[in-house]
Amino acid sequence: MFALIWYIPTTIIVLSFVYGIPSLYSVIRNLKEQVWIKIENNKNPNNPETSLVAILLPFYREDRESIRRTFQSIARQKYPKDNLDIFIILENNDIETYNIVKESIGILTDVGFKTTIFINKGSRRGKAHAMNNLLKNISGRYDVVIVLDAGDTIYDDRYIYKVSKLIKNGYSIVGTKVYRISNSVIGKLSYIDTMLWYNVGLPGLTKLIRVPLVSGEGLALSMEFLNMIGGFPEVLAEDAYLSIKAYQYGRRIALLDSIVYEGAPSTLSSYVKQRVRWYRGSLQCLKDVVIKYRKVLRCRTKIALVMAYLQPIALMAPFISLLIVSLSLFVEIPSITITIAKIELVSISLAPIYIIINGYRDKVVVLAPLNWIFQGIIALIALIPIRIPWLRTSSRSFIDVSSIHQITLRQ
Repeated sequence: MFALIWYIPTTIIVLSFVYGIPSLYSVIRNLKEQVWIKIENNKNPNNPETSLVAILLPFYREDRESIRRTFQSIARQKYPKDNLDIFIILENNDIETYNIVKESIGILTDVGFKTTIFINKGSRRGKAHAMNNLLKNISGRYDVVIVLDAGDTIYDDRYIYKVSKLIKNGYSIVGTKVYRISNSVIGKLSYIDTMLWYNVGLPGLTKLIRVPLVSGEGLALSMEFLNMIGGFPEVLAEDAYLSIKAYQYGRRIALLDSIVYEGAPSTLSSYVKQRVRWYRGSLQCLKDVVIKYRKVLRCRTKIALVMAYLQPIALMAPFISLLIVSLSLFVEIPSITITIAKIELVSISLAPIYIIINGYRDKVVVLAPLNWIFQGIIALIALIPIRIPWLRTSSRSFIDVSSIHQITLRQ
């Protein structure tokens, strides 16, 4: 009976190997070149067929620098002013953020962008709920909706033109690369994670499940699709949930080869809360695929989505492997379990080689395997049904846009 217990960690480690296969295939076949859609910058966005776009900025308890950085990023966009409206969504009790917005809004209005402050009435029920309250008032007026968080910096000044073009060409959702960066150790490790995800993990997973996962920052959607699904899913990870809705309605998701930069968590506590929110959000998606959508989705679709949302479980493998190897010094553990645990630890130890080959020379890269073991602990915490007060990333680093290229790997 006791020996059967080891089947659980063995299965989790094997699951991590299953995820490793698409990533390895992604590197060998250079899948990032196939998955990420490139749109040349030599097109003129000022044409009569340009879409009507609404940018949604859901802010809550934000700092001045993050708000100004997002406003400045939008102000640099080359898109017809008459075809773009900006909606800043605030909570009715968030007076400090309101005052910062009023103080900084000239960054947008001085260059001719139409900007509206929308106050979400009632008690706060999350980002998606606040955006849905706004959509009730504007759903018939726009073709494209773009969502940006405070602190997001769009590097491509024709980003809005590119996402609107993809949606006009038949895509319902457009995602982009979101690199979380800063000069702190946490920020550099976050950057390594996001670089590997967008250039290796996501391309491999996309080829496997056919419908890619998208991030909530720099997310663009067709208004027609949002109306069809009843607005943004009011769940913990509304961005991850959108892949379920795309599958359900047979809609296409595009991955645009463009970059949004976001300040990485600046404190360990903020970093842990961010990851717990991500992992719990994925597990909620997993639960709904298996239970809520079991009669709606085809069997192959359900298997593909289960594979996508099982990632938090697979992320536990490095920590579990270290635990098994350590325990093997004191207790008897099946040899097969010890063997695959050692293989797991060797594989994550070698993974930084890919990062170094691709141009990242910072010494912090040697800490990446330890970070992945730590994330395994966070994934285990995410499984525990305890309430963690407000899982939003409450503390972010400031980014120096002028130095971005100094830390970005070859794309």
